[in-house]
Amino acid sequence: MATSRDRSPSTAPAPRALWPLGGLPEPHSPGRELPAVVGVADLRATNAAAILAAVRSTDPHPRLSTLAEATKLSRPTVEAIVEELMDCGLIEVAPAVSARGQRSPGRPARRFRFCPHAGFVIGVDVRARSVSACLADLDGRPVAVERKAVRADLGGRARARAVTGVVQHAIDRSGADTRRVWAATVGTPGLVDRSNTRIRQADNLKGWTEADIVTTLRDAFGCPVAVENDANLAALGEQWRGVGGAADEMVFVLLGERLGAGVITGGRLLRGHRGAAGEIGFIHFPGSPSSQPGLEPLVPDAVAPDPADPARRTGTDIVHGAASGDPEAVAAITSYGRRLAAGIAPVLLALDPALVVLGTSLFPVPGLLPAAELLLNAAEDEARSLLVDLPQWRLSALGDEAVITGAVRFALSSVEEVLRTRPTSLPSQGALGRPPGLGTGGEAP
Repeated sequence: MATSRDRSPSTAPAPRALWPLGGLPEPHSPGRELPAVVGVADLRATNAAAILAAVRSTDPHPRLSTLAEATKLSRPTVEAIVEELMDCGLIEVAPAVSARGQRSPGRPARRFRFCPHAGFVIGVDVRARSVSACLADLDGRPVAVERKAVRADLGGRARARAVTGVVQHAIDRSGADTRRVWAATVGTPGLVDRSNTRIRQADNLKGWTEADIVTTLRDAFGCPVAVENDANLAALGEQWRGVGGAADEMVFVLLGERLGAGVITGGRLLRGHRGAAGEIGFIHFPGSPSSQPGLEPLVPDAVAPDPADPARRTGTDIVHGAASGDPEAVAAITSYGRRLAAGIAPVLLALDPALVVLGTSLFPVPGLLPAAELLLNAAEDEARSLLVDLPQWRLSALGDEAVITGAVRFALSSVEEVLRTRPTSLPSQGALGRPPGLGTGGEAP
């Protein structure tokens, strides 16, 4: 497969990337750890990280003297590292503030600001019928978003090609240099392993587990790539930019073609022993007419009209009917909400969350909000008699964007780890190859 970067066959494999919001912890052998050794290069990297953090957190834009005071470093040291950070493209001189009518005895002192477009991350949302990609800057702000409809029966390799194409289109549309994309995360239905490198199971995506989307994207764009369950990413997105920001204990319930949940506990994502925490789609729900686990879907476009029963209502019909007050549709939505609460009550009893967030694409436009509130209220009312302490129930503030927002957050966590520890190991403008700072072991080459 042709790649977007020049690569040599003799290039040694890059170390595994560190994903602070997921992935496996680094192994330790109790009692065998060696004392930490701090070399000159390590000390300079630490100082660079401290100066960069001061630039990002100081308002208004700091001067050299301000940075020296904040970091307790000498002015010459600060000045040298600032020049290095500027060479990396991570900071720049801020435009001088206009001071009309004021006389200045000389040239004003330089002030510095962070350059969020020094690098980029990619978040991807893979669904049965669509693929979306968001290119975001280092502040997490979307720069370009690209979406593509795909067939539900698309094979794994074809779906991987669709993902690659959508990501490339987002990069091209933004005008960003592909070499400045420093990390990517793919959100997907199904089970993902603890190392965030492999999809273990995805029943509704044909051949997806064999496609190896992590390697495909890494080869195409030369950056670290992680894969994570869509509900887990939705929970992270809601915690970051939605209604879950103040909750350290939260369960995000993703209502889709299959039910899933992302669990935040202690402020962090709970992934479980093999990465399958939150797979509530395997619960046998009470009152379900199906012998299969999970709550039968009530998703627009996933329920086709039955030619043998023209009167049978689709998911779209029910949602629109409930929003307009149709009694039969209201009853269907209410029943759905109650059965949802009854099914996940044991999970909520075990976790005792402060907040339960319902996220779904069932209600894509504001006019359908009454139906969404019906579902939420029905679930909350049913839960009152089933739980010891009732959590707060909220609708997702991100709606259909929760998964892709979480994917951006997950990818950004890897870059932020480098910015926090050794920012000058990231590639300078025009440099080729994988960002050396995104590995977990060894010195940056």
